[in-house]
Amino acid sequence: MAIVAIALILMGVFSVDNISYKTGDYLAFTDNNKAGLLEQKSHLAKLLKRDRKGYERSEIKTIAKGQPDPMKIRMGLYAINNYNINLQSPSFESSGYWWLKWGDDLQAYLTENNLKIWKVLTPVNLINIPQYADSVFIPTGNGKPTLMPDGSWYLTGAYSGEFFIDRSDFRRHPFTTLSLPIMIEADDVMLNSSKLEISPDTQGSGIGQFIDSNLGWINQGWTLASYKHHYDSDFGFGKGASDFSQLIFEVKYSTSSWLSFWKILVPLMIVVAMIAGATKLETAHYDVRLTLPVTVLLTLVFMQQTHDANLPQLPYLTFLDEVYVVSYILTLGSFVMMLWACRRYYAALKIEDYAVRELELKKLDKSDDYWPTYVIGIGMIALVICWFTG
Repeated sequence: MAIVAIALILMGVFSVDNISYKTGDYLAFTDNNKAGLLEQKSHLAKLLKRDRKGYERSEIKTIAKGQPDPMKIRMGLYAINNYNINLQSPSFESSGYWWLKWGDDLQAYLTENNLKIWKVLTPVNLINIPQYADSVFIPTGNGKPTLMPDGSWYLTGAYSGEFFIDRSDFRRHPFTTLSLPIMIEADDVMLNSSKLEISPDTQGSGIGQFIDSNLGWINQGWTLASYKHHYDSDFGFGKGASDFSQLIFEVKYSTSSWLSFWKILVPLMIVVAMIAGATKLETAHYDVRLTLPVTVLLTLVFMQQTHDANLPQLPYLTFLDEVYVVSYILTLGSFVMMLWACRRYYAALKIEDYAVRELELKKLDKSDDYWPTYVIGIGMIALVICWFTG
């Protein structure tokens, strides 16, 4: 009956399980990146992908014959500090410097439409800007661009604001990687990818001395690359979906694997080990044996709530969640095993034949000796499966 009940529950859960709706909004690499993403440190992973499988390197549409080349602007970013990382939102605050270089065609467009370049290029993942500023980008001096000897226009300044983290993935938690992006795009519906092209200035971009000031996070490097942002909308123009050039500056962090192992997994393994060692108590102390799984269960619930306190509400199980699920199953198995052994023990005591009673008690002791091996073996196999399937 218990097996049938569990099967019915699982069937009911799977029948009402919701699948996330896939939108037509996505990012694609562009040929502006030359060699692709800039890797400042070895083993720097590519940008996390929106659908978890990653951004796809899709084919880039070529410009039709007779259509003028898009205006070009080159942008660089230098992050001084990332701070106030809030995984509940999720968001972070960042400050640093930026610079822009563009040609006469874009300058003529800005002059004709009375636009400021630092207000045209804005972060699309911006949440808040400082109260003392009207823009996240603050130009140096009077805000007038400088005409360089090579004929290009140049402007530099500082930035400070709060940004949304759009590609967080905690499936490997507590071995977590976190990417903090600043996503720059033209805040002008007329400047789509066929009119304006944003390219990365990787030579001078980078991260500053305070970038490692986030306690609990280890800096893993940075990336700067341009993308084509495909919107699943024509914004009322009636010409089909729109594409806009987008620049992403991203600093990647990770948790310390060594610290996560000793602070989270080792205490958890010690608690679960109590289940494995419960059968080493004297067979007469079944009252203690029965209360131990209950105590372990309450401890596991408290530990899980503590470890998940800083995480947002997630639509999937993390690796740590799966570890707790395995621990719960082993705890339940231990409790059921203790109940079975308790009934068998007291039934053996009622056997009048001494030889038969002793034989039954020896069989019970042998099953107790095998239990720790079962717990350790099943637990290790389950954790390996969870890690490679998560």
